[in-house]
Amino acid sequence: MAVYDAALGQQRMKILSAAIRAGYAWTVRHREPRAWREIMSMAGVVNALCPQQEILTPAEFVRSLSCPLGKLAPDVFDGDPLGQLTVLEWDELSDDVWSDGCTSVMELLQKGDRGRGWLPSWAWMRQEGVENEAFAGIREGANEHSYRARRRFVVEYPAGGAGEILDLCAEAGIDPPVQYVDLPADRVYGGRWWWACPKCRWPMRVDGHRVRCTYLYHQAHYTVRSEPLTGGRPQLLRRDSQVPRPPGARERRQQGPERTVCVDFAVWRFIVVPGVEELALYRRWYGKPLLDVTLWPGLDIYDLEFAVESLGWTLSIDLKDVASATALAEKVRQKPLAANTIVLPDHRGPGQKAELQKLLPGYTVWLVEDVNKEISKQLTRAKRQTK
Repeated sequence: MAVYDAALGQQRMKILSAAIRAGYAWTVRHREPRAWREIMSMAGVVNALCPQQEILTPAEFVRSLSCPLGKLAPDVFDGDPLGQLTVLEWDELSDDVWSDGCTSVMELLQKGDRGRGWLPSWAWMRQEGVENEAFAGIREGANEHSYRARRRFVVEYPAGGAGEILDLCAEAGIDPPVQYVDLPADRVYGGRWWWACPKCRWPMRVDGHRVRCTYLYHQAHYTVRSEPLTGGRPQLLRRDSQVPRPPGARERRQQGPERTVCVDFAVWRFIVVPGVEELALYRRWYGKPLLDVTLWPGLDIYDLEFAVESLGWTLSIDLKDVASATALAEKVRQKPLAANTIVLPDHRGPGQKAELQKLLPGYTVWLVEDVNKEISKQLTRAKRQTK
């Protein structure tokens, strides 16, 4: 049986957090004078957390960030998926950080943390705090209907023209629920073009002729054709047949009402990415005879509720998508969930499901495919009852 070790879990997340903070500082060292102090401080944190290992200089610490974290602290990350995470790739934060690392970041220094003045909040604050910041505008003055409309809007329209976003908000009867920012430079090809991920619709990252969604599990990896085809718009080639069909290039506008904007990283990672999974599950079952489906009930007490009234059957679920079962277990122990069923995206697999179930025996842990099977079973029962 998996054993929950709170002290080891804390140590693991502190090392991860220090590594991510140092990695971010390294990427901005040429324009941020406080970056070197941050790197030295985080090297000190890691040395204090691993006293049995050889002392790392700041330069050695930075070099280690280009290797999996398991090499930095083998005993701490033994058997945990976070040990496979690499912080830096070609002197830039890796997709591992954006996909999984940021969900396990925690506060390290509390009072006197000089990084809070310039580091992005997701680099030093627990996910819950970042989520609360991101959700503030969505929740402000909302009733259940307006909350659902605002949150769904953010998931469905995380990028586009500024005027387009305003028009869509007007059609939905809401004000823009979150702040939209200019398209980051690393999302633009040739200074002019950008592509939205087919799954989450957020601008994909551009690295030379490679274009990919920052969230690895969306499997959106492409290569730009060497020669643009009709109309001069660059086109994408799929890496393989498992990758979604490539989206069309959109022109980046930098001024006026058509200025290209997108939600910032924290909103994308903590609202859009999980929202894609939640909405997919909602759309699959909404409107099915005999089944009631509620999305984000009670201003998000939990994510989804399914009910078959004729059977007296209900299922309330909270969907969670993180790399480490032990990190998730610690968060749930610190802040218990209202729903008794935790649902993991299918890409997390049966291994994480089994581990989390052992760590949290008071909850039922399922994959999305298990939810779909259970709902199908209950609907079959209900239909037989009506005959």
